[in-house]
Amino acid sequence: MTNNTNKDMANNVWKLIITRGVVLVIIGLVLLLFPSASLTTLIFILGIYWLIDGVVTLYNTFKQRKIRRNWWWGLVTGSLAVIAGIIVVTKPFSSTVLTTSFLMWFLGIVALINGISNVITSIRIKNHLAGERSMLWGGIFSIILGILLISSPYTSALVMVKVIGALAIFAGLITLFLGNQVRKNT
Repeated sequence: MTNNTNKDMANNVWKLIITRGVVLVIIGLVLLLFPSASLTTLIFILGIYWLIDGVVTLYNTFKQRKIRRNWWWGLVTGSLAVIAGIIVVTKPFSSTVLTTSFLMWFLGIVALINGISNVITSIRIKNHLAGERSMLWGGIFSIILGILLISSPYTSALVMVKVIGALAIFAGLITLFLGNQVRKNT
């Protein structure tokens, strides 16, 4: 009986693995073929999350205001989350541009700072440690990436969505291959 149970379990495992692979490929294709709509959908879902989170935070804040000393923090964060959620849900397209632009600018600034820091460090450690050229080139690449993210934030976000889509397809194909291997061995 144990042998049959193991075989049944193995049969279910390969089906689950193949299902996951198919889902990953479908998600990847949607991200690749419809990057703008995918980005808008993700931002819309984020807006719904902010709205729900804000309402829950406000509810808990009012419920616990007599026992919490700094209850007004919950009032502030909950209110901001509700406002952000309402804005994103009622204006998903303009919110997508603003949210992705802000995120890409932030990532671009981080990349610039990191790149400049790496270039300066590589110049300072020159002749002291091996590998300073790698750090220099990494810093230059990071500076270029930062400039691209800042100069074209929405396009950068769409490119990231497409890259994530391609990675999802790749992961899905590997998962499908794995599922087939498991199926053949059961």
